[in-house]
Amino acid sequence: MRNAFSKLPVKNRRAVSQIMGSIVILGIVSSVGSVILFNGMNSISAFTYDLSFHEKSKNQIHREDIVFEHVRFEPNTDNIVITLANIGTVESVITNVTILKIDTQEIIANWVDVNEIISVNDSQQIILDTINDSDIILNTGSQIWNDPYYVNSEYKISLTTSRGNFITTVASPFNT
Repeated sequence: MRNAFSKLPVKNRRAVSQIMGSIVILGIVSSVGSVILFNGMNSISAFTYDLSFHEKSKNQIHREDIVFEHVRFEPNTDNIVITLANIGTVESVITNVTILKIDTQEIIANWVDVNEIISVNDSQQIILDTINDSDIILNTGSQIWNDPYYVNSEYKISLTTSRGNFITTVASPFNT
């Protein structure tokens, strides 16, 4: 028996070799890919450029960090000395202080304007009620921190910065 295909004439066909085909496809893919890549990089660059205008002011807010080092209720007076430390990476300005007696919700100091600047890696004292006696309002008893009405309570002290951040702590007179 003869092979059924042997009677067919063999034609000499020419085709693109696999190597040449791979090179042509690689050229097409790399040229289209580079266009997409550079267009994407330009878009990312434009987006980053736009962000540089909008984020500077908001970035400063997040870099501000103030901690309470000490709160001193001065005995036989109604004065308070608040010592703060700036551990952030930008200068901070404390604009207002509010003090609340926690157990009775009595406002002791209501949005007292202080405008104290605290430099980076520096400490600053805020002294309330030494000059005009209008910053802190103690209405009950002898109107000093030694009074039992004030000694046996805790106070929430809140500070507001010029960038709008709030810093809060709870303190009590004479570490009671």
